[in-house]
Amino acid sequence: MMYILSIFLHFIVLCPVILFLIIYSLLKKLPKKREKVFGRAADITTFLLFFSVPESVHFLWGYDIGFITFIFAIIIAIVFTIIEWRSTKEIEILPLFRKIWRFLFLALTITYVVIWIIIIVQRIILYVTMT
Repeated sequence: MMYILSIFLHFIVLCPVILFLIIYSLLKKLPKKREKVFGRAADITTFLLFFSVPESVHFLWGYDIGFITFIFAIIIAIVFTIIEWRSTKEIEILPLFRKIWRFLFLALTITYVVIWIIIIVQRIILYVTMT
Protein backbone atom coordinates (compact mmCIF):
# COMPACT_ATOMS: atom_id res chain seq x y z
CA MET A 1 0.00 0.00 0.00
CA MET A 2 2.81 2.42 0.86
CA TYR A 3 4.51 1.54 -2.42
CA ILE A 4 1.40 2.46 -4.40
CA LEU A 5 1.05 5.72 -2.46
CA SER A 6 4.71 6.51 -3.10
CA ILE A 7 4.33 5.93 -6.84
CA PHE A 8 1.18 8.08 -6.92
CA LEU A 9 2.85 10.96 -5.06
CA HIS A 10 5.95 10.76 -7.24
CA PHE A 11 3.73 10.84 -10.34
CA ILE A 12 1.85 13.90 -9.03
CA VAL A 13 5.12 15.71 -8.26
CA LEU A 14 6.46 15.01 -11.75
CA CYS A 15 3.12 15.82 -13.43
CA PRO A 16 1.52 18.78 -11.60
CA VAL A 17 -0.75 19.40 -14.57
CA ILE A 18 -2.68 16.28 -13.57
CA LEU A 19 -3.18 17.65 -10.06
CA PHE A 20 -4.26 21.02 -11.48
CA LEU A 21 -6.88 19.36 -13.68
CA ILE A 22 -8.15 17.19 -10.81
CA ILE A 23 -8.46 20.16 -8.45
CA TYR A 24 -10.03 22.31 -11.16
CA SER A 25 -12.66 19.70 -11.98
CA LEU A 26 -13.45 19.05 -8.31
CA LEU A 27 -13.79 22.75 -7.49
CA LYS A 28 -15.88 23.33 -10.60
CA LYS A 29 -18.49 20.91 -9.25
CA LEU A 30 -18.89 22.86 -6.00
CA PRO A 31 -21.86 25.23 -6.13
CA LYS A 32 -20.36 28.39 -4.63
CA LYS A 33 -17.76 30.76 -6.10
CA ARG A 34 -17.44 29.01 -9.43
CA GLU A 35 -15.79 32.09 -10.98
CA LYS A 36 -12.69 31.72 -8.76
CA VAL A 37 -12.09 28.05 -9.51
CA PHE A 38 -9.12 28.56 -11.84
CA GLY A 39 -7.37 30.84 -9.34
CA ARG A 40 -7.83 28.43 -6.46
CA ALA A 41 -6.58 25.50 -8.52
CA ALA A 42 -3.58 27.60 -9.56
CA ASP A 43 -2.89 28.52 -5.93
CA ILE A 44 -2.81 24.89 -4.84
CA THR A 45 -0.75 23.82 -7.85
CA THR A 46 1.83 26.59 -7.26
CA PHE A 47 2.81 24.96 -3.99
CA LEU A 48 3.39 21.68 -5.82
CA LEU A 49 5.32 23.40 -8.61
CA PHE A 50 7.90 24.57 -6.06
CA PHE A 51 8.78 20.91 -5.59
CA SER A 52 8.03 19.73 -9.11
CA VAL A 53 10.39 22.00 -11.07
CA PRO A 54 13.52 21.18 -9.01
CA GLU A 55 12.55 17.51 -8.84
CA SER A 56 12.08 17.34 -12.61
CA VAL A 57 15.50 18.89 -13.21
CA HIS A 58 17.06 16.53 -10.69
CA PHE A 59 15.27 13.52 -12.19
CA LEU A 60 16.21 14.39 -15.77
CA TRP A 61 19.71 15.88 -15.49
CA GLY A 62 20.87 15.23 -11.93
CA TYR A 63 21.18 18.90 -10.89
CA ASP A 64 19.72 20.16 -7.63
CA ILE A 65 18.09 23.57 -8.18
CA GLY A 66 15.78 23.66 -5.16
CA PHE A 67 17.73 26.46 -3.51
CA ILE A 68 17.79 28.47 -6.75
CA THR A 69 14.01 28.14 -7.03
CA PHE A 70 13.62 29.38 -3.46
CA ILE A 71 15.95 32.35 -4.06
CA PHE A 72 14.05 33.17 -7.29
CA ALA A 73 10.78 33.27 -5.33
CA ILE A 74 12.30 35.55 -2.69
CA ILE A 75 13.66 37.95 -5.34
CA ILE A 76 10.29 38.04 -7.11
CA ALA A 77 8.57 38.79 -3.79
CA ILE A 78 11.02 41.62 -3.08
CA VAL A 79 10.57 43.13 -6.56
CA PHE A 80 6.77 42.95 -6.36
CA THR A 81 6.81 44.49 -2.88
CA ILE A 82 9.00 47.39 -4.03
CA ILE A 83 6.77 48.00 -7.06
CA GLU A 84 3.66 47.90 -4.87
CA TRP A 85 5.27 50.19 -2.30
CA ARG A 86 6.20 52.77 -4.96
CA SER A 87 2.78 52.75 -6.60
CA THR A 88 0.75 52.85 -3.37
CA LYS A 89 2.09 54.12 -0.08
CA GLU A 90 0.00 51.69 1.94
CA ILE A 91 0.60 48.07 1.05
CA GLU A 92 -2.27 45.61 1.37
CA ILE A 93 -0.66 42.30 2.26
CA LEU A 94 -3.19 39.76 0.95
CA PRO A 95 -3.55 41.25 -2.56
CA LEU A 96 0.25 41.56 -2.73
CA PHE A 97 0.71 37.90 -1.75
CA ARG A 98 -1.91 36.90 -4.30
CA LYS A 99 -0.07 38.80 -7.07
CA ILE A 100 3.26 37.23 -6.10
CA TRP A 101 1.75 33.75 -5.85
CA ARG A 102 -0.02 34.00 -9.21
CA PHE A 103 3.15 35.31 -10.89
CA LEU A 104 5.10 32.42 -9.40
CA PHE A 105 2.44 30.06 -10.78
CA LEU A 106 2.99 31.47 -14.27
CA ALA A 107 6.79 31.50 -13.98
CA LEU A 108 7.02 27.98 -12.56
CA THR A 109 4.50 26.60 -15.05
CA ILE A 110 6.42 28.11 -17.97
CA THR A 111 9.68 26.77 -16.52
CA TYR A 112 8.13 23.33 -16.10
CA VAL A 113 6.87 23.28 -19.70
CA VAL A 114 10.23 24.50 -21.05
CA ILE A 115 12.08 21.80 -19.09
CA TRP A 116 9.90 19.07 -20.58
CA ILE A 117 10.13 20.51 -24.11
CA ILE A 118 13.93 20.53 -23.80
CA ILE A 119 14.01 16.94 -22.60
CA ILE A 120 11.70 15.81 -25.42
CA VAL A 121 13.92 17.53 -27.99
CA GLN A 122 17.02 15.99 -26.37
CA ARG A 123 15.48 12.52 -26.52
CA ILE A 124 14.47 12.98 -30.15
CA ILE A 125 17.99 14.11 -31.06
CA LEU A 126 19.46 11.19 -29.14
CA TYR A 127 17.11 8.77 -30.90
CA VAL A 128 17.92 10.19 -34.35
CA THR A 129 21.68 10.08 -33.77
CA MET A 130 21.51 6.51 -32.45
CA THR A 131 19.80 5.17 -35.58
